[in-house]
Amino acid sequence: MWQVFGIFAILLILIFTGLPVYLALLLTSIVFMLGMDLPLNLIVIKMFGGVNSFSLMAIPFFIIAGNIMTKADITYKIIDLSDSIVGQFKGGLGHVNILASMFFGGIQGSGIADASAIGGMLIPAMEKQGYEKDYAVAITAGSSMLSPIIPPSIAMILYSYYTEIPVSSLFLGGVIPGVLIALLQMGVNRFMYARRKYEIPTHAFSMKKLAVSFSRSLGALMMPIIIIVGIVTGIVTATEAGVIAIAYGLIYGFLISKKLKLADLPEILLSSGHTTAIVMITIASAAALSNVLVRMRFQNEVLSFVVNTIGNPVSGTLFLMVVIFILGMFLDPTVLIAMLASTILAVGGAFDFNPIHYGVVMVILMQVGAITPPVGSFLFVSCGVANLPIEKAAKPLLPFIAMVLLIVLVSFFMPPLVTWLPSVLA
Repeated sequence: MWQVFGIFAILLILIFTGLPVYLALLLTSIVFMLGMDLPLNLIVIKMFGGVNSFSLMAIPFFIIAGNIMTKADITYKIIDLSDSIVGQFKGGLGHVNILASMFFGGIQGSGIADASAIGGMLIPAMEKQGYEKDYAVAITAGSSMLSPIIPPSIAMILYSYYTEIPVSSLFLGGVIPGVLIALLQMGVNRFMYARRKYEIPTHAFSMKKLAVSFSRSLGALMMPIIIIVGIVTGIVTATEAGVIAIAYGLIYGFLISKKLKLADLPEILLSSGHTTAIVMITIASAAALSNVLVRMRFQNEVLSFVVNTIGNPVSGTLFLMVVIFILGMFLDPTVLIAMLASTILAVGGAFDFNPIHYGVVMVILMQVGAITPPVGSFLFVSCGVANLPIEKAAKPLLPFIAMVLLIVLVSFFMPPLVTWLPSVLA
């Protein structure tokens, strides 16, 4: 077990030196493979095997589809629709930020893309209305958590790949917790609006405006419906659904919104390729380190400690949650899923938890790391958009993090919140 602690200690030290995560993963793998007298060509074999999957092709397809839809000017339409629904309440643009992230998640599935696209439009708008910059960044980073939870979710696709749990069930399992997180974050926004003594004018609700903005957004909102219905009914796999999403995005961009131009495609492909490369090299590097953990019997050690030493399903799971939360403060959710998915599945199985319930709860928890300092990727993007030091946004972000953790616990203790939709529709 001490060797495992050593792995994580070295990994975190390398990350804190400023190395990219994938390099830190690779160097840690090399150090321990040399120490275990293993051939280094095993790293190449495991890296290739870690990404050589038809299922993982869904990730670049959804990234391309999301970038096409973003270029087709869906961000403005989603924000306009969100404003028509919740803009009349006190804390208007804060509510709009959260609801827009929920809609955006149904199209992009990426928290980083959410923080960049939604934050790029709403952080300056919130500042202009009178919201303080630190609060605008906090609400943007906090609500970007919704994109990896609301289907189609890249995080759920990845967890499905490592555990072989049907991705349709994981998608549906994230819907109710995702909506509850959005509602609670809106509650926090309303509370903070009053506490900060904002007095920002809001517009009256207009059914006509709602109808117009809904009709304008309908084409964009159809994408997640087509994807989810196709996957849930078994007509297509997640990878095939990604191809359909690209085709629909092109039709929407060229023929419906008419905002997409042929000249935009090279930029879309280059941007998507860059994002995909980051995700895939991280997954490949995590696969190499995961092999080291397997050889050190990491899963068996965790299983033995949680199941045999702690023994109680609730206490054991809460211990595992604390470990994941702490690791998430330093490791990207992609790395956590790649390294811990099989262990989570084994622990949940040993305690006789429903694998869909247990998996969805843990995937949501892993995403919290993306909005917590010191290395939260969604938080970094939001701060970068606003040109704000990360420490300035940390304190106002805490209530939004607390709401996510609350839903994680509620979902754990109330399994139907996760399992009901999959049992009815999947």
